[in-house]
Amino acid sequence: MVSFKELHEAEFSAVSDAAEAWAGVAKALTALDGRVTKDLTSTPQRAGWKGAAADEATKVMQGIDGDFKQASAVATALAAIMKTAAEDFAAARRDLDTALHDAQTQDLTVSADGTVSWTLPKEARNDPDSRLLAQDLDAKAKAISARLTKAVQKATAADQRASVDLQADIGTSTTAFNPTPGGSGPVADAKRATDLMSKGGSLSDDQLKQLQALMAANAENKDFSTTLLNGLNYGGKTGPEALLGYSKAYGGLAHGNHNAKGYQDVYGNLSVVLATATRDGGMGKGWEDGLLAAARRPGGSAAGWNDNYPALTALMGAGGRYDKAFLVKVSDDLVDYERNSKTKGSDLWGPNWSAREGDPLGPLMKQLRTDPAAAGEFLDPGRNKNLTYLLKDRAWPDADLEGKLSADELRNSSHGLFGQVLEAATTGREPGSPQPPVRLHDATMTRIMDSALSTLGGDRAGHENDLSPALRRPLADMVSDYVADTHDILSKDLPGPSQPGGLNATREQLLRVIRGTAEDPDSYALIHLAETHEVARRMAEYGPEAFKDVNGRPDPRFESFVNEAGKAFGALDAVQADTISDHKSDEQFKVNWKAKMDYHYVGTLANMLPGKDWLPVGDIAQRYVDVATSEWANKVNAALDTKAQGDLSSLYTTGQSQMQVMLKQKADDLGVPGRDVLLAQLTDSANIHYYTSITQAHNAAFGKG
Repeated sequence: MVSFKELHEAEFSAVSDAAEAWAGVAKALTALDGRVTKDLTSTPQRAGWKGAAADEATKVMQGIDGDFKQASAVATALAAIMKTAAEDFAAARRDLDTALHDAQTQDLTVSADGTVSWTLPKEARNDPDSRLLAQDLDAKAKAISARLTKAVQKATAADQRASVDLQADIGTSTTAFNPTPGGSGPVADAKRATDLMSKGGSLSDDQLKQLQALMAANAENKDFSTTLLNGLNYGGKTGPEALLGYSKAYGGLAHGNHNAKGYQDVYGNLSVVLATATRDGGMGKGWEDGLLAAARRPGGSAAGWNDNYPALTALMGAGGRYDKAFLVKVSDDLVDYERNSKTKGSDLWGPNWSAREGDPLGPLMKQLRTDPAAAGEFLDPGRNKNLTYLLKDRAWPDADLEGKLSADELRNSSHGLFGQVLEAATTGREPGSPQPPVRLHDATMTRIMDSALSTLGGDRAGHENDLSPALRRPLADMVSDYVADTHDILSKDLPGPSQPGGLNATREQLLRVIRGTAEDPDSYALIHLAETHEVARRMAEYGPEAFKDVNGRPDPRFESFVNEAGKAFGALDAVQADTISDHKSDEQFKVNWKAKMDYHYVGTLANMLPGKDWLPVGDIAQRYVDVATSEWANKVNAALDTKAQGDLSSLYTTGQSQMQVMLKQKADDLGVPGRDVLLAQLTDSANIHYYTSITQAHNAAFGKG
């Protein structure tokens, strides 16, 4: 492996000189091609030399001519390999030097071993913005470090590729020249790799290293990838069937006991090869259709289950980054195949279906969650029925055990991965990534969100507790991302779609989905905090006119907003009341729920959510958030310390108190006395809407009196 120091200090002119020298040798040998036969055999033949000795001498001299020809071919190939290596080394060195220059201009220090560091300027250490400067320098350092690493990796790949190519073209014979030298370039390397792959588990250690080097150096090259896939032959099978055969073979070897790491590298780069070759339709529609047809055919299992599609999707999940068109095409086809199959689950996919990553949908979900555009196309109810099938009709592996899985196990299960795909499709961002400055939802995102809420929310109460644990956090992220719309739905009796996005899901459906997420207090806290932020943001938009006396009443617009906010908080309090009520005999559940709510409302900053980088809401709005969350924490703790019985609407008044303290803070900001009549009227009106909302939610959404 090439080191940073070696790449930084190396002198590559010798490699170029060697390439030129081999080219000169090739030229000289080419000039000798045919000279022996022409000059040495013609003279004795003209003199009349005949007989067995003459025939044998002619044969030997013709063989020498053949040697010159083969030697010329080998020398030409070696010159090409050295020339390519010199160009690759030079390119890696240019990348390294450019990164080093950029590091210097950005006040970063690069040590002799390539470590990038930075130091705050003395004059900036007492600056209030020093933390931001430090973050900026740290980000720049990481970016430069990544560029240096990539340059070194490029040089290492070039070195390994040249080594393999030189060994292959020189050959192993000590008495004859290699009759078929490949020379340099991705096509030649693909042919070498294809030949090595055919040996499978019988590869020697040295051959496996050669195959690793060829795949690592070329997997992202289009010519290499397409040549390799078109040249595969597995037990007489070619094309897509050969690829599936190699996926099974090398997938098995990657989990074997001998050289497993090496085979894992080859298998992962075979995934990159497939991704590269199929990008922009590179293998052609016929080849892609043939691949899907081969994947649908049951494999060699005596029990008759399909092991071809799992082989394809496992390969796709092993390291490549697939373009949208190919990824969606495979995902659509797999869901269509499964949905229309008479058998399902382990009867269709075999006993590994319930094992981790045994579900063939899992690797595809892992790919889709990182490509929101592909996720949106895959789940768009305007173009297929994938969403309904995956939300409602599909049986997921070990669904009855999901409640016992750890958070990591749940997140990495195929069902958990689907939840993340759903989140990516509705929000337009990869799960866990920062919220965008403006939450823009296009028509496709909104259609998927609307369909998810209506499907999971159902037409009637009774199943809101059935929401899979795998979907709780993704749904909470989604509701939080659509908080402007969900606030509109919770706070008003809408005659049409919500604003600004245009959701058609009903208030009852939305509440049943939120109730499903509330089995996990982390998820409920996320939704509650998002709603608190939204109310605070809207409240901050009102100025002194909010408490202006208009015919003995506060400003109608502000009063309407306050009433709607009270209604939204009441709806959410109905959810938390219903959650605790359903677990009123489970003291451990209440203890855990309370502890986690304490963490989110007391142990963390009110403007930060788990896994989120929430945007500042402004200093004024932040004050409303702070007082509201503090009051919420105090009230919910008191409520959870009380037995959940009696009139829930009077027991759980956390949202009512939130609205009161936010109004009081607003009045203080505007210099309105605490005993102001208009403030009292606003508070009373908000309380009425709050209690009405709780009752409405219990009756209409949850079917409880």
